[in-house]
Amino acid sequence: MTLQGTMLSRIEDAASAKGSSPAIHDRNADGSWATSTWGEYWHEVRRVGKGLMALGLRPEDCVAIVGANRRDWVICQHGINAAQGVPAPLYTTLLPEQMAYIVGNAESRIVICDDQTQLSKFLSIAGGDSPIEHIVTMDDLGSHDSRVITLDALKEKGDSVPDADLDARLDAVKKDDVALLIYTSGTTGLPKGAMLTHRGIELIANAVTTVFPFLKEHEPRSVSYLPLCHAAEQGITNFAGLATQGQVFFCADLTQIKDYLIEVHPTIFLAVPRVWEKFEAALRGKLAEATGLKATLAKWARETELEAFRKEMATGRPVKSLSRSLANKLVISKIKEALGLDALQVALSGAAPISVSTLEFFASIGLPIHEGYGMTETTAFASVQPFGRPRFGTIGKPLPGVEVKIASDGEIMLKGANMVKGYHRLPEKTAELYDDDGWMHTGDLGMIDEDGFIAITGRKKDLIITAGGKNVAPSEMEGYLQSIPGVGQAVVVGDRQPYLSALIVLDQEALPELEVAAQISGLSDVATAARNPDVKAYIERMMQEVCNAKVARYQTIKKIQILPTTFSVDGGELTPTLKVKRNIVGEKYAKEIAAFYEGGTRNAPQPRV
Repeated sequence: MTLQGTMLSRIEDAASAKGSSPAIHDRNADGSWATSTWGEYWHEVRRVGKGLMALGLRPEDCVAIVGANRRDWVICQHGINAAQGVPAPLYTTLLPEQMAYIVGNAESRIVICDDQTQLSKFLSIAGGDSPIEHIVTMDDLGSHDSRVITLDALKEKGDSVPDADLDARLDAVKKDDVALLIYTSGTTGLPKGAMLTHRGIELIANAVTTVFPFLKEHEPRSVSYLPLCHAAEQGITNFAGLATQGQVFFCADLTQIKDYLIEVHPTIFLAVPRVWEKFEAALRGKLAEATGLKATLAKWARETELEAFRKEMATGRPVKSLSRSLANKLVISKIKEALGLDALQVALSGAAPISVSTLEFFASIGLPIHEGYGMTETTAFASVQPFGRPRFGTIGKPLPGVEVKIASDGEIMLKGANMVKGYHRLPEKTAELYDDDGWMHTGDLGMIDEDGFIAITGRKKDLIITAGGKNVAPSEMEGYLQSIPGVGQAVVVGDRQPYLSALIVLDQEALPELEVAAQISGLSDVATAARNPDVKAYIERMMQEVCNAKVARYQTIKKIQILPTTFSVDGGELTPTLKVKRNIVGEKYAKEIAAFYEGGTRNAPQPRV
């Protein structure tokens, strides 16, 4: 019998209880949906598990898997687990040499991929001292290499394996066994394989359904679009998703997420801050284009909704009024419907800090975002805003089963069954992760208020130490700068320098709002806007108002440089989940950073970001 509380047992239970109900969906080329029922889902998971056993998979063997989000991805993931193996997901953006390192660390004799690009990478690194023996392709890619086998052929191979052999492996699974090996993005060195256990995943599943109990009462719908090799997406699609037995619609291309939302109308939606910011920029741009009565009505409706929301947060009681109902009917409901978020029960943000200005914007259109906090090392989540009572500027309260404390140096320390076992085959790094009492070092600085809400004040490794010896966490100022109309991202610099400066990246979709706010026309693209002296003058004026006026003197920004390009994953400045790689930005724009300090600091060390 499958061990209860595991992802596998949840699929098996759903197959038994509602086998003919829809579970997972892929978009066909013609726009229709290809659907697997819970019964089909469990059947295919078992077939993959037996196929891997036929291919020689041993208990605790790691299987690397790479590809865009789709049904076969999660079927393979759970099939690996069913055979008592450990899935080791890879980002599709990795270079062959990066993949080679992870495959070698995971000692993956079997690897799985979805398309020709990823197959070519695997073939280029196979051989020599690579452990790769078999490559499974989700589609038939026409390869004649003897090491390559299609997923369909793998399943057929597994059909000859007795069910009892697979059941024996399912019976042997223990709660503290490793269920998933998720590699950190490697922004500060080589990637490390965090070992997530069945017990830790169970804690997350139970905690999420405790905080948001209605997710179990009403079958949720979600869109899986963030990389499945990221802990946050695993948390929604598999950890909590399987616990609630909801339907998952897979989006293979993140740039198409808006279209998917409009069609799926999800009831739960997690986005990283950059995705929320892109939505905000597009909406603000459209709102800025409205004139006359339409503009006045939209402004009144948003102000009415935000005021009512603030009262609810302060009192804990629902605010019902004729003006709020009218605002919702005339404006708010139409905005949410246009976004495809009209059925949303809970909106979540995670993976990086989100600015209060963005949170307030979405609250003003009836979409309060519940910010959560976690890392790969906490099995995705560690805290979240209480449902219906988010406190902006904090990351909520610890999940049930998670303990938190603030160390003497201000670092947030965590304890709980969801803390990972450690890093795969890296005992020294594992030892650095925990203190002698078993508390996990998060690397984040923070505080806990009297009501138990946690606030992040900075990152230990991101701290800037000015020439005057002041320690500065740049995230606060960056959040203020990113609230300026038109600004997409900001990176504050100034380590070992007499003052702080900032690199500014504009958002193409927010240019219409920037034109209205700054009363400038002709901003066709970010490059044009970056060259416009009036744009820089406007951002500098706003910087004084929204940032410098709110911080201590040593935290103020003295100089800015507006970059003529945007940050991207392909450009190297962003991780696949759209977080800024500060070290890469520092290297790539070293000339621009050095220009901030030309003159009296010409011989000073190159500033780090």
